Amino acid sequence: MKKCIYCGKEYPDTAVSCVVDGEPLTGGAPQVSDAGQDIVVAAVPGPIPPLVPAATAPIPTTHWTDRQLRIFEVGLVCAVAFGTSILASTFHFLGLTAGGPAGGFSRWVTPFFHETAALGLLWYVLMRRSRSFADLGFSWAKKDLGRSILLWISGTLAYSVVYGAIYLAGLTLTNHSIASGRVNHLLFSGGVSFMTIAFSCLNPFFEELIVRAYVMTELRQLMDSTSKAVILSTILQMSYHFYQGAPMAFAEGAMFLVFSIYYAKTNRITPIILAHLYCDVGGILWFVLFHG
Repeated sequence: MKKCIYCGKEYPDTAVSCVVDGEPLTGGAPQVSDAGQDIVVAAVPGPIPPLVPAATAPIPTTHWTDRQLRIFEVGLVCAVAFGTSILASTFHFLGLTAGGPAGGFSRWVTPFFHETAALGLLWYVLMRRSRSFADLGFSWAKKDLGRSILLWISGTLAYSVVYGAIYLAGLTLTNHSIASGRVNHLLFSGGVSFMTIAFSCLNPFFEELIVRAYVMTELRQLMDSTSKAVILSTILQMSYHFYQGAPMAFAEGAMFLVFSIYYAKTNRITPIILAHLYCDVGGILWFVLFHG
């Protein structure tokens, strides 16, 4: 099999370039020339290791020792399970609640820690299976920047069309401008601090690497269906946005659907992360300029 050097899609040995992005393919089995002579492939020195059945093959990890891995596992489990509660309790004890003088800072420390721990957990799960973020399509290429802008525009249009349709159908009496203002006030009324910006920059990596790249990759393999992976990933991401109200959540679901379809077609998550970043940082700038 051959593989695209940009999106990682696999093709038969006879293929030359990727049908999605036009990049050349690498790998593949040696081909026989027209003269009937095989291409010579250098042999790898040393004995050939015996084949190990897939069911009993050990899971490669890293150069870490077993003790180091166990220490990391204990710390990671405790961080995911109790980290946010410890931070919230500490802030409450110090009087740094969301309504206190440091509201803009303390409001975002806990979710920032939570998302960092979740990304650490994802890294660990991938590492234990000899995979990495790159296997989910997270790497940099020059064309990612331009495609992220087009993706952001496409997602924003889908979002606007769906919210406009909901408003015109009379399913909500709140226009888009007022609804967006309410959400921004809900999120940033405690103040915009360094942690607000830091969280907004981290959140696109957290959401897109987990709910899009990881979940869709696993569902495609488990269910043998790309369409089901697209739909379920979109529903999952939409489900935790209903705090903004049903109209906003469904409108954002349209944007998430665009992102999911793009990932299904290209296996690239970097442009989606950038497009999501534009949305999150744009929301902060809008709030600061017009309501700060």
